[in-house]
Amino acid sequence: MTEFQHIRYRIELPNGSQEVFDFQFDDRDFRLRNAPPAEPPFWTQLEFNQCANCPLDPRDHPHCPPALHMADTVERLAALVSFDIVSVTVTSLERTIHAEVSAQQAMSSILGLIMATTECPWTALLRPMARFHLPFATEMETVYRSLTMYLLAKEVADAPAQTGFESLESLYEKLHVVNRDMSRRLGAATRSDPARNALALLDSYSTLLPAAIEGSLAELRPLFDSWKTPLPKPI
Repeated sequence: MTEFQHIRYRIELPNGSQEVFDFQFDDRDFRLRNAPPAEPPFWTQLEFNQCANCPLDPRDHPHCPPALHMADTVERLAALVSFDIVSVTVTSLERTIHAEVSAQQAMSSILGLIMATTECPWTALLRPMARFHLPFATEMETVYRSLTMYLLAKEVADAPAQTGFESLESLYEKLHVVNRDMSRRLGAATRSDPARNALALLDSYSTLLPAAIEGSLAELRPLFDSWKTPLPKPI
């Protein structure tokens, strides 16, 4: 019997109502296991504004996997304006996080989680970060998590052995294309702006992270000073 992990987003809207989004993930590989919509909207079709670097074949994937699972969130939050302030409670097995954020920040967190846990070959590479989901992470937190994920991937997944972070930077260049073209797709999904601006927030990390790596490493290095000396021998 398949075991699932759960993450719930409860969003209190400015009009006093609530929207609750429950996500189920496979306990082994953290793939999203929510059922897709029975009648997917037209903008989820793979060939509609398909990402320029998408390797999927519409014969095997008639619908864009992330878009298919975004549809419910986009439609239910379509009435919001990007800078509406909403109260968000994110509950997982390990913890509960509460934040007062803009609608676009709330949607960015949800859409990022969906993108990393569906079958897009590019965003699926971020699934280890999704497994340890950190809503509303800062830029420094995101850089640290990305770097540690990349280094661990080399160790446990037989990823190509390269010095430096060239492969990670290349990945984020590809993610920029995905975010850009997904934003165009969502532009056809709704006339409201939170969904597209949510993708813009995600894309800001994909464009800024490669440039931020060197500066972030300089800031992080002092934290590892203790690792430069031999470990003390037990008494």
